[in-house]
Amino acid sequence: MPSYAITGTSRGIGLTFVKTLSENPANTVFALARNAASAKNLNEFVASHKHKNAHVVESDNDNIESIQNAAETVGKITGGKLDVLINNSARMFHERNELTLDAYEDPHLLDHDMLSFFKTNVLGVIHTTNAFLPLIRAGEMKKCIIITSTLGSPRFTVDTKFIRAPGYSMSKAASNLAVAKYAAQYKEEGIVFLSISPGLVRTKSGSKEEVDAFYDLQEKQIRSMYPKFEGAITPEQSVRDQLDLIHRVSIEQTGSFVNRDGTDAEAEI
Repeated sequence: MPSYAITGTSRGIGLTFVKTLSENPANTVFALARNAASAKNLNEFVASHKHKNAHVVESDNDNIESIQNAAETVGKITGGKLDVLINNSARMFHERNELTLDAYEDPHLLDHDMLSFFKTNVLGVIHTTNAFLPLIRAGEMKKCIIITSTLGSPRFTVDTKFIRAPGYSMSKAASNLAVAKYAAQYKEEGIVFLSISPGLVRTKSGSKEEVDAFYDLQEKQIRSMYPKFEGAITPEQSVRDQLDLIHRVSIEQTGSFVNRDGTDAEAEI
């Protein structure tokens, strides 16, 4: 029975991973959420799902003890093993995302924002990976996945002149390198580490007008340099493609930063 643990599952891509993976009754799915009690949509799905093969576990990327407790809980249920860890949890939308690095009037506020993104999106991923590594090493599939973003690509940033959201972008670049570090260390053990860009996925909340305007702007900016860019996609489409990739990727690709179809995320969108 393959086992999967996914972080950041209260909504969006993470919740879609849980729904998709739990469709197979042979899977055991662990839905990790920062605040399990308040994850209404997740809890309702798990409670009503016919296969009863999904478990909600609290895990806060900003709290080391919470992460360690989550790994311990999962290990008790699985007998000390896990096949796939999907690090999806991330800080993304922020009230000052429109500011560029030189636009902060208060340098202390710049410090605060950058460190908050780094703590959640980099250290949170590292602490989660470290906590679950003993389970992964005992599993059969042995795969650690990081859901990242092309916003962490230097080439994409320069090509599209995407100067906003510096904290999110730089934290994703750092998490990509963390994946490479793990891959270099654990390749001989056969553990696959992979950074996957899920595409431009419609996960932003708000009114239809606000959401449409947000994604229209993103699409326009990307297509200015990548005319064949497909545009924003649904979480369901993104997760389906990502799972196809996760299941077929081998140790030869470990450490790579790829699009959801497996192509090089630094080379094309």
